[in-house]
Amino acid sequence: MQATILLCLSAIFFSGVFAEPQHYPKPSYSAAYGQKYSHYCEPGKAPKCAKTGNETFCIKDPEYPVKEIKYAIKYDPFVLKKYADVADQSADNLVDGLTSLAEAHFDYSNYKGKFFEKGHWAGGEGYICPSDILYARPARAINVDGEWRVIVQEMAWPGYTQTQRIETCLFPDASCRTLAPCFESKCLQKYVYQRMLSFDPCDPQKGIFIDIYKLPSACSCHVPGKLH
Repeated sequence: MQATILLCLSAIFFSGVFAEPQHYPKPSYSAAYGQKYSHYCEPGKAPKCAKTGNETFCIKDPEYPVKEIKYAIKYDPFVLKKYADVADQSADNLVDGLTSLAEAHFDYSNYKGKFFEKGHWAGGEGYICPSDILYARPARAINVDGEWRVIVQEMAWPGYTQTQRIETCLFPDASCRTLAPCFESKCLQKYVYQRMLSFDPCDPQKGIFIDIYKLPSACSCHVPGKLH
C-alpha cells in the first residue's frame, strides 16, 4: 500500500516538473522589431522636425518611419474601418461666402498688432484677426497627453491622407484690426480636438490606432463686456 502511494506521489511530482510548456499566440510584431527602434523611446521629446522645440505638429518629417507604418498597416485587418478623410478641403467648402482664391490673397504684411500704426486702420481684404491658414496633412503631432505620435499619411499608405484645416493667430492677444482702443478687443486663439490614425514610434507593437490631438482651428476677435 505504501509503495503504491509513493508511486502516485512520484508521478504527480515529476509530471509537474516535466510538464509541457504553455504556448501563447505570437504578437503581431517580433521582439526584435520593437527593439530595433528603441532610439525613438522618448515620446515627450520633440523630434527633429520640430526645429524650435515649441511646435505642436510637423508638416514635413525627414525621419518619417515609412517602412514601420507600412508593416503595421499590412498586419492590421481593420485599418480601413478606422480610416476617414475629406482630402479636398479649402475655403470653397469650409468658409461660407468666401472663395479659396480670395483667402489665398489675404495680405497682413502692414499689420503689426498695434493700435496707433497705419496697418491697424488700413489694409486689404482679410479677417479682422490676422491668421495663418493651412490645409495640411500633419506628419507628426503632440497628442492630448503631451506625447509625439506619427500621423499615418500617404507617404506610407499611398492614396490615403488625413487632412486638417489649421488656423493660427499671427498676433495672439493683439487688438482686432480696425477696432478703436475703447473696445479693448483681443484676438484669441481657438483650438479643436481632432482624431487621426496614428503610430507610436516608441512602441511599434501598438500598431495603427486612433489618437486625439489639439490643433489650432481659428483666430477670433473678442470684445469683453461686463458680467451680469
